[in-house]
Amino acid sequence: MANKHMAEILCIIDGMTDPGFCAADYPHLASMRLMGYQDNTLGGEPETLNCVLHLLGVTHVPKHLRGYIEALGSGISVCPDDLILRGSWYHLDETGRFSAPCDAPEELRNPTFRYYYLGQYKSLLVFPHMADRISLISTCLPSSCVSRKAADLVPVGSDILKRVFLQCLSQERFMALWGQSVAADLMPFPKRAAVVCGKGTVKGIGKALGMDLIPVKGATGDTDTDITAKVDSALQAAQKYPFVLLHINGADEAAHRKKPMEKREFLKRVDAQVLAKLLKSSHRITVVSDHGTDPANGLHLGDKQPVFVIR
Repeated sequence: MANKHMAEILCIIDGMTDPGFCAADYPHLASMRLMGYQDNTLGGEPETLNCVLHLLGVTHVPKHLRGYIEALGSGISVCPDDLILRGSWYHLDETGRFSAPCDAPEELRNPTFRYYYLGQYKSLLVFPHMADRISLISTCLPSSCVSRKAADLVPVGSDILKRVFLQCLSQERFMALWGQSVAADLMPFPKRAAVVCGKGTVKGIGKALGMDLIPVKGATGDTDTDITAKVDSALQAAQKYPFVLLHINGADEAAHRKKPMEKREFLKRVDAQVLAKLLKSSHRITVVSDHGTDPANGLHLGDKQPVFVIR
């Protein structure tokens, strides 16, 4: 007889794969059935926003969505006529090229925008009454521009954004402006669903799709996240919801820092502490990566991702 509380748990390990990834290195993952490989980008950028939405069945992702989703995930109120951008802070080397992320300032005062610190290297900028300029603006995705000179990444199509970029550019660091967006609506997820995550983007996706966010103390969205608390929360949620999204982000962050051993050790912890518990449950488990992330250069990878299932 089927367990009346059986649910579907989709475990997305952000940035799990890379050229050196081998499932056999992770015994619990290797014990699952490999269903095949799938393209989670669907022709879009190999980014968490696109790939996670595609994994959740959203085939058409609005073009200008990223900043708005970040705002949703961080509880930041925006108006329909606001222009929203992500601001990612990076160190600069002696040649003026950006390399590793650096800590974002917690405050940045400017009369033309509202600045929000999102933790680590991440920030969000809201420009009131500028939504109508969205089609004129062009920016560069930082994960595709590693080792380029910061001066080459000046936003195009807005003098205001150009001034903000140049004001935040120094010899030591700069803020990449990208992910320009405006408020948008998505079709609700077709089932009652819960989200367990620490990454703001995924929280925003959950809110946009009408999912319930399950707060987890110690969920940081990095390698220091409390993965035991996260998997326990996901299993508890699976007793009430037919679908649970469990998102684990640390491997992606370690790869962005170009630390292959940190990434590998984190994945070993996930295998031993998260997948071991999931596989002992009676739920239907799917484990997949949204995209790959190469710790050799810190870049996202758009290749097809393996899909592991049990039950």
